[in-house]
Amino acid sequence: MTAQTLYTSLKDLLQQIYQEHRIPKKLLTTLALLLTGLFLGRHVQLWQIAVWAPVAVQLLSLVRRFERWCANEHVDIAVFFKPFVLAMQTSLGHEVAYLLIDCTQAGRKCRTLFIGLAYHGTVLPLVWKTGKGHKGHVTGALHQTLLQEVYPYFQHHAQVVVLGDAEFSNADVIRWLRRVRWDFVLRFRGNFKIQTTAGAEWEAVNQRCTARHLQAGQLWHWDDVTFTQTHQFSHLCVTVQWAEDETEPLYLVSTFPAAEHPEQLYEMRYWVETLFGNHKSRGFQLARTHMTDPAHIDRLMLALAIATCLILGLGTHLILSGHTRQVDRADRRDLSLFQLGWRWFFRLLALEALHDFKMVFDWSFKLPPPGPQPQN
Repeated sequence: MTAQTLYTSLKDLLQQIYQEHRIPKKLLTTLALLLTGLFLGRHVQLWQIAVWAPVAVQLLSLVRRFERWCANEHVDIAVFFKPFVLAMQTSLGHEVAYLLIDCTQAGRKCRTLFIGLAYHGTVLPLVWKTGKGHKGHVTGALHQTLLQEVYPYFQHHAQVVVLGDAEFSNADVIRWLRRVRWDFVLRFRGNFKIQTTAGAEWEAVNQRCTARHLQAGQLWHWDDVTFTQTHQFSHLCVTVQWAEDETEPLYLVSTFPAAEHPEQLYEMRYWVETLFGNHKSRGFQLARTHMTDPAHIDRLMLALAIATCLILGLGTHLILSGHTRQVDRADRRDLSLFQLGWRWFFRLLALEALHDFKMVFDWSFKLPPPGPQPQN
């Protein structure tokens, strides 16, 4: 009865979420079956999802049903995921919105460009777009397109900060971010040239650091620079950090002066790796999907994104209610927010207590650091 119980609960939840949307009942039913199989099978391959679907039809018929759902153009990702994005956005309040942009492998020779919202050591998915190609194949124009897609949700927010790797420190992205007045901290390649004062000689940042004998453990910063000789973006800041345990420096361009420590803000970008890990080896094995059509992968990602929000929201509720010891040690924190929600989800299922399921997003609490906790 476990699969049937979960399927019924998920179907009821989806009907409640989409009650104001005109989504065909059959599409919601199939989505509930997909989510049931994702949770119980812990794998994105459709046959492994179908194994857990509590309907008395042939396995291959279920697989084909899921294939049709992923290929169905009426499954509008923006419409299906909007209630979840609104739940994140409305709960954000006056907190700074840190948007992380990154790419990840999804399927055979496909990569998914992804923008998410930094959230307690991990990331809440917002928008994504899959395309064929390898690392570095995604263009700046597509980066800008995805930023434009997420813009309506945060256009009136007090402060938005975009964090991204060197792939995203291109002219299209920087020009668009400056136009909408969003802050950013972006990594860039050290051979980019900057001008530190008007009329000064253009010099590659890595050459500047070499000439001035930058060493491991040092941090340098230049305010009010003009960034790249080709595009000449003025009034930006450049930070060079060489951590003692790294083999080379980290080069960052940002809208933040040294006093606001852009290098510390940039550390949140690594939170996206937690999300990718949950989608892959620690969760749903996304990299092992056999899908090759980017549009089909995007709809599969929709199911993954919904599952992620449900688990992170449940983990948040467990923390706010003070009941983390239900699944984690009382004297130390061993589990991430995702794993807290993941384990509590399956405990509720085992106890036939899914009626206690709650998805909550909250920005006011601080997740305790991993390891032993101070005794009261």
